[in-house]
Amino acid sequence: MADFHTSTHRANWIFSPQELVEKYKAANQRAIQALEKYGTTQMEVDADGSLSYPEPIARDNADKHSRPKPLNIEEEQFMRVFYENKLREVCSAFYFPNKIQATALIYFKRFYLQWSVMEHHPKHIMLTCVYAACKIEENHVSAEELGKGISQDHQMILNYEMIVSQVWLLFSFLFLFELTMSII
Repeated sequence: MADFHTSTHRANWIFSPQELVEKYKAANQRAIQALEKYGTTQMEVDADGSLSYPEPIARDNADKHSRPKPLNIEEEQFMRVFYENKLREVCSAFYFPNKIQATALIYFKRFYLQWSVMEHHPKHIMLTCVYAACKIEENHVSAEELGKGISQDHQMILNYEMIVSQVWLLFSFLFLFELTMSII
């Protein structure tokens, strides 16, 4: 059995409160910069899972006053907590085992260590995390079934699946790179 003290989970995913604040600040600042440049923070997700911002907007003072005000870190935290509770409700409504809820919650929390809620709507990420957790924990639920059960478009879940997975892929790549470099 693996020892937690020597695990990659502890080494790469356990953060001090200060480290968490720094990660949330970095994501928040990136979203604020996108708002200033593009007039929106929401990234567009294509059917193939690729991300893009809309075209940059022309800057003028009249438009600046009509732009939405960016969220601060505390407001983002409120949104994350709200959708963490919604995630629990969705899992309960589908009678998913606790391990699916726990896995989905970990995916959700880790996703928002990299991204701001202003860049990717938490409702979309929450549903995608539940779907991904079902796949990982081998409790088959199709995206169509999940979407239909909560009156959401299943294509949105499928579109965001790659983005949620990329957080894990990036982590795995960085971990393997560090491991390789330490061996050399």
